[in-house]
Amino acid sequence: MYESIIQPPAQRFIKSLKKQEQTKLLDSIEELEKNPRLGKELKGKLMGLRSLRVDTEEETYRIIYKVEDIKLIVLVLQAGYREDIYKKRISHK
Repeated sequence: MYESIIQPPAQRFIKSLKKQEQTKLLDSIEELEKNPRLGKELKGKLMGLRSLRVDTEEETYRIIYKVEDIKLIVLVLQAGYREDIYKKRISHK
């Protein structure tokens, strides 16, 4: 099983949400530990990253992450609302 590491930008976003929404995103990250290929591969500038869609009763979110197979790590780089997640600066080098 993989270990998840949530980077500060994603942590800040998740903490800003209502408790129920936080739980849904954190549960989704936990699922990534079991199946890191759950999300879709991204293209273009974000090639090498993956995106997981998370639907709640109120919103649709995206979790942007990188799988590091050698270290067995899912590195959660960013989380946000579907409509603006791809506008955020995402560093993955």
